[in-house]
Amino acid sequence: MGILCDSVYTLKAWAESLGGIGYPLCSDFWPHGKVTQAYGVFNSDVGRPERAIIVVDAEGICRYIDVHQLREVPDEEEIADEVNKLGPSA
Repeated sequence: MGILCDSVYTLKAWAESLGGIGYPLCSDFWPHGKVTQAYGVFNSDVGRPERAIIVVDAEGICRYIDVHQLREVPDEEEIADEVNKLGPSA
């Protein structure tokens, strides 16, 4: 699952720009950043979350956390490797 602080309309447009994705996207738009605050990656100084990748397994355990500056692009291959470690049901 992907959780972003953008509106559902922005998430839909982003997923479509990628040609579709195989996992659900959830909007953390309102109350603004409530989920990212719970994961400790919301930057209240600027009013938005950090760019963070958090991989959570089926039992709800965080298995991977990677936080980047806004302009940094996460390594997609590294993220895919971490998700693949969860097994075929991930």
